[in-house]
Amino acid sequence: MAKVIGIDLGTTFSAIASLDDMGNPEVLPSIDDNRKITASAIYINDKKVIVGDKALNFLAKEPNKVITQTKREMENNMVYSIPDGKWLKNEGQIKDCYTPAQVSSLILKKLKDYTSDVSKAVITVPAMFAEEARQATLDAAKMAEIEVIELINEPTAAVLHYASLPGVEIGGRVMIYDLGGGTFDVTIAEVKNKKVDVITSRGDKYLGGKDFDLEIAKLFNKKYKLQHNTELDLNNKYYIQKAEEVKKILSVKDKTRMNIQGPKGEMEIEISREEFEEAIQTYIEKTKMLIEEVMEASGMNPKRINQVLLVGGSTRVPAVIKSLTKLMGKPPVKGVNVDEAVVCGAAIYAGLKTENKSLNEKQKEALSQVELTDVCNFYMGTLANVADPRTGQQVVMNTIIINRDAKLPVSVTKRYVTIYENQTAIDCSVTQSEGEENNREFVNIIHNGQLQLPPNRPANQPIDITYSYDVSGKIHCLFTDVESGNKHEIELKPNSTKELDDTKKIVDEIVIE
Repeated sequence: MAKVIGIDLGTTFSAIASLDDMGNPEVLPSIDDNRKITASAIYINDKKVIVGDKALNFLAKEPNKVITQTKREMENNMVYSIPDGKWLKNEGQIKDCYTPAQVSSLILKKLKDYTSDVSKAVITVPAMFAEEARQATLDAAKMAEIEVIELINEPTAAVLHYASLPGVEIGGRVMIYDLGGGTFDVTIAEVKNKKVDVITSRGDKYLGGKDFDLEIAKLFNKKYKLQHNTELDLNNKYYIQKAEEVKKILSVKDKTRMNIQGPKGEMEIEISREEFEEAIQTYIEKTKMLIEEVMEASGMNPKRINQVLLVGGSTRVPAVIKSLTKLMGKPPVKGVNVDEAVVCGAAIYAGLKTENKSLNEKQKEALSQVELTDVCNFYMGTLANVADPRTGQQVVMNTIIINRDAKLPVSVTKRYVTIYENQTAIDCSVTQSEGEENNREFVNIIHNGQLQLPPNRPANQPIDITYSYDVSGKIHCLFTDVESGNKHEIELKPNSTKELDDTKKIVDEIVIE
């Protein structure tokens, strides 16, 4: 019997979990060191790859060949250049390089080795991942020969796990505070027994523990320069790794010392928790602003939130917990492994989406009361000619079709009209934005196409546009000329193109050790 699989593809760490015979999620240990979380890092050399914690061992001597923080580049047109040792804009001329999807596929391939018979899985993504990043995640899975049942938002997966845990009483309005290695999400949900109803989410795709690490590395540099009058190269991933070690120690101690190699030799540097907390205060304030934003969007306030749930390794930082407790007026719920909550929730959701015949009776019973309702995390729209409210002139603006926080699945139809006589085509654009934007310069155009129209027609002929958005983030768009029935149909999903096939060939040639 094929296993029900959930995968957390994280910035810093990744994990894979399955449902046991009793229907409980269990995180599968690494085949290398028996750890339940695996570093999202690869060391690549001559088509041979080391994935996970062992890859980090090469940071000191061969940092250029160690690829980390891939998740932050998933929606950007970037490649990791081995000669340059960093992510660069993909202009098609860089040799010896790898896309974020290719790197992620190698991590997924490694995770597959932790168990047998992995062909389908639910994979988690940050709530604020835009369409390009979700597509890149799906492409990575395809290259790793994993069929994605669905993508699920990380905070949503986490609250599923919290709601299903025996001995942890979760109920009412809850706030999920998800601070991982590279991203931050905050979500409000209603929980009753094992039923989870997501109300709204907000987040920052570039805020996480890696930013904390950089601030510690800056402290290294400040103190090294003071003594040696020479700066450290903070682009060297070695210093970020050492900074991460310091961060973990300062989560339990007031101060620590670390030996740091620099251009003028080794230096023992002392960092206090007070120095660290002062350095990261800006980032903590950003999370507070996003909490206030999600409260306003949901019509809530801290007093109306029954419980605060923590997700992500960066929530272990004492300053984070202290700030959150003060803001919300209550301490967060304890008793959950914050590193494993997301992947365990993904395994539960995978069970929900698995055919009943593939589950045993105990698994069916465990999942029988689990329900999930999620929301759209973006505004979805199209570009259209509309009257400028200030001047009255016709201008191209973004018009919203699906509102942010609409319950999924959702389908909305809006009617537009042709502009002029004898119009032969209309442009079919699909836009995505975090705000309710009408300025075309501030929206992300995720599709452009054309709908052909019959000749010799007057202006103002009706055009119906229907957008459908499902729980996994798949988007279906239909542009219809009402009179003729001509249609332009779009399903935004990973393309089985020659380009993707060629990309997969590169990955297939790489040997994972």
